[in-house]
Amino acid sequence: MKNVLYILNDGLRKFTYERTAGLYRAIQRAEEPINLYIVRSDGYAGFAPSHNQGEYNIFRLPDYRDFDGIFLDINRTVDADANAFAAQGVLYAVEAALASGKPVVSMANLIDGAYYVGIDNRDAMTRVIAYLHDDMGLTDFWFAMGPVDNYECGIRAGALKDYCLAHGLPCGDDRFYYESYIMECGAHAFAKLCADHPGKLPQAVICANDQIAVGVCHAAEAAGYAVPRDFAVTGFDNLDLSAYLSPSITTIDQLAWNMGDACVDTMCRIWRGEDVPRVINTPTKLLLRESTGHPDPGREDMKEEVCEFMRRSSAATEFSYRLSDLQARLPGCGSIKEICLRLTECVSPLKCKGLYLVLDRDLYEYGGKLDFGDRSGECTEGLATEGYTDDMELVFAWEVGKPPWFPHRRVGSHLNTAKPKGPRENHMYVPIHFIDRAVGYLAIWDCVEMMRIKYVSTIVNTLTMALRSFFARRRLAYANDVLAGVSMKDDLTGLYNRLGLHDMGLRLFRKVSADGGRLGVVFLDMDKLKLINDTYGHASGDQAIRCVGNAMLRCAGKDAVPVRYGGDEFLLLTPAAGEDEVVRLIAAIEAAVPAEAKALGVEEPPGVSAGYVLTDPEADRTLEDYVAEADARMYEVKKTRKGE
Repeated sequence: MKNVLYILNDGLRKFTYERTAGLYRAIQRAEEPINLYIVRSDGYAGFAPSHNQGEYNIFRLPDYRDFDGIFLDINRTVDADANAFAAQGVLYAVEAALASGKPVVSMANLIDGAYYVGIDNRDAMTRVIAYLHDDMGLTDFWFAMGPVDNYECGIRAGALKDYCLAHGLPCGDDRFYYESYIMECGAHAFAKLCADHPGKLPQAVICANDQIAVGVCHAAEAAGYAVPRDFAVTGFDNLDLSAYLSPSITTIDQLAWNMGDACVDTMCRIWRGEDVPRVINTPTKLLLRESTGHPDPGREDMKEEVCEFMRRSSAATEFSYRLSDLQARLPGCGSIKEICLRLTECVSPLKCKGLYLVLDRDLYEYGGKLDFGDRSGECTEGLATEGYTDDMELVFAWEVGKPPWFPHRRVGSHLNTAKPKGPRENHMYVPIHFIDRAVGYLAIWDCVEMMRIKYVSTIVNTLTMALRSFFARRRLAYANDVLAGVSMKDDLTGLYNRLGLHDMGLRLFRKVSADGGRLGVVFLDMDKLKLINDTYGHASGDQAIRCVGNAMLRCAGKDAVPVRYGGDEFLLLTPAAGEDEVVRLIAAIEAAVPAEAKALGVEEPPGVSAGYVLTDPEADRTLEDYVAEADARMYEVKKTRKGE
């Protein structure tokens, strides 16, 4: 069985889903059993650099050497000076893939050392301008292009210039505008080119993609012009909006399903040792629509687009309602467990087979990590900005047909979460980050349907905001306690108090559980406190409480967390190999109490009743569950001693 890594920079593009679905469809048919691991970023050059640092960090999660082959779908390169972190994320993925020693197939981006599978951008763009020139008789063009350093954009722009030069058409630099692949580029291009050519419109504006084309159409309409009445517009890629908006956009369909098929076929041929060409081109199709004066109602391509739109709308309706309910309920969630359970209810209509949430354990260790100089209140000190730490923990898991569970199992810094149940599966990993800080990631088992209706980003953004709100509330409460002068230590005994239990105790519980160990949870109740208070006074009662605390401090190991739970109740958390070790510890505490009482001048040494329980790292139980059970067992011991 082969495992293939798919590095994907999504951007909610329609053909991204089609490529992924094509890959997975081909995997289902392949003779060689293959599992697909998708590591997905939704970074974009136009986002804030700090956001992109957190988003592209997901490309550092996998160990590229662990896979039998790698697909790279990261064609959205950026100007490193304008957005260094986006460029660094893309560059890291390319270098790590090439250094892995495994075959690398790049989709739509020519990379030295990798195989190329994608459309012939030069041929496709030449067909666009040739149609406008030869079939429509147009000779005067403006060109609205994407990023100047983008591979596909460079090929498309070069094809346009070469065609114009070969046919004596004007194509000076004053007719080209380069910026990005987003809609605003089209608006900026139209404004700039109008300013450079006052009082004159072209016969057509040829755009590097559909979003730019839509931006041109909107800007023209705002300026009092109409497409195609005043000039024609063409796009590229056949994104959803190219068919749904008015005017619909004449465009190039990349037939991305075929690209997925070709990638899997290429990888299988490489594995078989065949002589495979370094460049493999897949077919494209020119779609003529309203923006060049071609009404398209009734056309087969439009029918397919509308049917697909209706299928997506139907599939998304229930999820949209559930998402609205989720967003209303999440602010009130009091635990990670509650957040995750709400999330599971929301995604159940989306046909994925499982969800797995991994978080950095530093999120929970908010005590001592506060930075009061940070006006943002983000308190992200200790979280990584490059890669993931060894303290990544699988905190939540859900699979179809099973109740959710909370493993709290350490998974380390690399991709190590959802193990395949069999061949021909797909798993997606998407980043969760607080701006530039790596918080964790969400793993999705069988993600194709989610990608089809484009809700992966919505789910992750909703979960991220819920986590930020939850941890911000916890840290604010802790900060208020600190600022109010509240200590984690009990003044009388020097043991931890409830605040200390919430911090140090929870930290120990998570550490031991993540390492696969067991924790002894011992609940102790002091006997005869009322008698001592009534007979010798409350000062003697306080000294009796201190002698039990001193006995716990003397007997407990350095890794233990001793707590004065309240009044004459005590709690001890200690790593333990088995019950015998816990029983010996309780006996040692009981034996140490008389000596401590004598040292403190307590006339009548108190007794101690204790109940205990051992944690199970595989159980879906919280620390509070174990404390409650140990408390109940302590009362059973106390009843037995009283003869009840």
